[in-house]
Amino acid sequence: MLKKLKMTKTLLGCGAAFLISLAGQGASAQENLRFTTSVPAQSFIYADILSVWADRVVADSEGTLTIQMFPAGTLGRDPATHLDMVRGGTADIAYVVPGYTPGAMNEATLLELPNLVPDALHGSLAATKMVEDGLWQGEGMEPLKILGMLSTAPGLLSTTRKIETLEEVRDLKLRGAGPTLLASITALGATPIGGITAPQIAEGLSRGLIDGSINEWVALTIFGIAEAAEFHLDVNLGSSPIMVMINREKYDSLPEAARAAIDKNSGPAFAKLFGEAFDAWIEKFRTAAMQDDSRVFTQLSDAEQAKWDAQLQTVTDGWIADHPNGQALYDAYVAALKDVQN
Repeated sequence: MLKKLKMTKTLLGCGAAFLISLAGQGASAQENLRFTTSVPAQSFIYADILSVWADRVVADSEGTLTIQMFPAGTLGRDPATHLDMVRGGTADIAYVVPGYTPGAMNEATLLELPNLVPDALHGSLAATKMVEDGLWQGEGMEPLKILGMLSTAPGLLSTTRKIETLEEVRDLKLRGAGPTLLASITALGATPIGGITAPQIAEGLSRGLIDGSINEWVALTIFGIAEAAEFHLDVNLGSSPIMVMINREKYDSLPEAARAAIDKNSGPAFAKLFGEAFDAWIEKFRTAAMQDDSRVFTQLSDAEQAKWDAQLQTVTDGWIADHPNGQALYDAYVAALKDVQN
């Protein structure tokens, strides 16, 4: 009897050790990815897009993956460093504005051209197609795998006084983000003002340092710009490219189920998630602003629109001339836009 009890304890001990071993193997098999972004946790981009994307990937990963989110620069304060953080493996995934790291994806600056991107959804889907077709490869991107090639909605012109003609723009000081927007401002005959970050725009308007700014309705609302510049001119002055990427070596090392989950939710799926959410918030903010009697919304006459289009076309022509295969890239993106809109 004593011998049987000893044997039972031995078997139980072996069984417990086996279960612990299995548990340890399960824990080690679950990979954790660090996702860095400068976007604050309370913003819709974080809450409605990035966190949703991460949750979907984890849910589809069959228990092989977790994603640890680092909003508001909690893993790398300077957003200009986030691309290199993923290259070097300090972060595994990052949400990056290419404008912060010039040269990373020069082809994507095409999205900043006026009168091109109609909205965030179709702009993002067409941008995704350019990457998938191998037309947008960027420089130094070999250590990275692009998960989302995205576009914001186009910006409009908001000013401190009413604008109805091209002549009325010529003596204005207008803020733009990046060289393409500044080129558009120059083409319109206004004075381009750079070096003012989004949180500083409203103060610059209030102090008279600038007379207007080019932004979409998300930025206009979140940063209080629309309260300082109550005149809104409905012109398409270009959008901003966004990228989400993962360290390629890290991606390649993941279990098959984890890679499949990432792939399922990336590319067109990511573009759809981003574009639909962004456009929905654009409409929400614009609708609320239109119900404010203190704001003035203006559309150009057909004759005036033709004048603006002629001036802005010089910016597009300049972009094409300044980029290798510029015309081919521009034509391919226009074709991609038509394709995703059908």
